[in-house]
Amino acid sequence: MTKTVLKVEGMSCEVCSGKVDSALKAVDKVNGVSVNLKKGTATVIHEGVDDETLIGVILDAGFRSKVKHGLF
Repeated sequence: MTKTVLKVEGMSCEVCSGKVDSALKAVDKVNGVSVNLKKGTATVIHEGVDDETLIGVILDAGFRSKVKHGLF
């Protein structure tokens, strides 16, 4: 299992975070998702899904994202 934390830009409400959550949960080999609206992050537990796929799914949901490294 791999844990990837993504910084998600543009989430401003529970509906937004719900869209991100649903989109990520629909990805094959994703085992868990935790979206934090206040921090603007999505933590994904998965089995080898590449970063570009996760970023693309969030983009398709209407938000920009990038992998979080260190402090933002």
